[in-house]
Amino acid sequence: MTTILINTQLTIVTYLIVGFLLSKTGLIDEHAQLFISNLTINVLLPASVFTSFLSGMSMDLLLSLGTILILAVGLEVFLSLASKTGGSRRFTPGQACVAHYGYLVSNGGLIGTPVIESLFGAVGVMCCNVFMIPTRILAFSAGESIFNPSLKRTPQAVLRSVATNKIIDVMALGLVMIYFNLSLPAPILTALQKIGGCLAPFSLILVGSLLAQRVKLTAPMIKNVAQITLIRLLVIPLAALGVCLALRLDFQTTAVITLLMGMPVGSSCASFAKKYRGDETFASAVVLTSTLLSTVTLVLLMKLIELAF
Repeated sequence: MTTILINTQLTIVTYLIVGFLLSKTGLIDEHAQLFISNLTINVLLPASVFTSFLSGMSMDLLLSLGTILILAVGLEVFLSLASKTGGSRRFTPGQACVAHYGYLVSNGGLIGTPVIESLFGAVGVMCCNVFMIPTRILAFSAGESIFNPSLKRTPQAVLRSVATNKIIDVMALGLVMIYFNLSLPAPILTALQKIGGCLAPFSLILVGSLLAQRVKLTAPMIKNVAQITLIRLLVIPLAALGVCLALRLDFQTTAVITLLMGMPVGSSCASFAKKYRGDETFASAVVLTSTLLSTVTLVLLMKLIELAF
C-alpha cells in the first residue's frame, strides 16, 4: 500500500506542477480557475461519488460506512471544541481564524478522493465521501462565521445548504438506487464513470494553479504557519489513528480515516480570508505549505498504519 501511495503522490505532484506552470504562464487565470472549480465541484466530483455508490453494497460495507460516519462526527466535534480553546497566543485575530478553519476543514474532497481511490478503488471513494459529510456541513454552516463572527446562519439556512449540497444529494440518490436494486443503462453508467475519472487531473491542476500566487512571510508568520501545518498533517491524524487502533477497526477503515484526517488545509480557507478581509497572505501560506508537505506526510502515515497492522 505504501508503494501505491508513493506512486500516487508522485502523480499528484506532477498534476500540481502542471497547474502551477499553467498559472504562471497565464494559461489559467482567475476566470479559468473559477470555471475549473465549478466544473470539479458541480460535475466531476458528484459523478465520481455517484458511480462509486453503484459499485455494490454489502452488509459489512454498510456497517463500515456507519462506523466511518459516527467517527467523522465525533472527530469533527472534538476538533471544533479543541480549536476554540487551544489557540496559540502568538496568533493575531486574522491568523487565529485561519488556524480555527484549517483544523476543521481539510482538502479531503479535492486531494483526498484521488488518494483514497488509488488505494481502495470505488469503495474507497464511497468511504471517503461518507467521512467528509461532517466536514462539508461545517464548511457551509460554520466556515464563513469563523472569519466573520457577525454572520449568524439560521438552522433553516444550514439545513437548506446541506440539502442542496450536490455531493450529499448524489450520495442519497445512490443509496436509494441500492435499496431498490436499480441500475443505470450501461452507456450512461460508462459515461458517468468516465466523467468521474476526470476528477483527479482537473482538481489537482486547479489546486496547483492556486499555489502559484506569491506569498511573502515574516519570521513570526513562518513559525505560526509551521505550527498549524504540524498539527493539521501529523498531530490530528496520529490522534485519529490512535482512536481507530483503540477501537480495533479494520485496516481499510483505519487507513481511510487516518489519511483523510491528515489532508492539507482546504483551499477555501484562503478564499474566505480574502472575502472577509482576513489575513489572506497567511491563509495562502498555510494552504501552500500544508499541501506541499502532505505529499510526504501522507506516505509516512500510511507506513505507520501498515506497521500497526
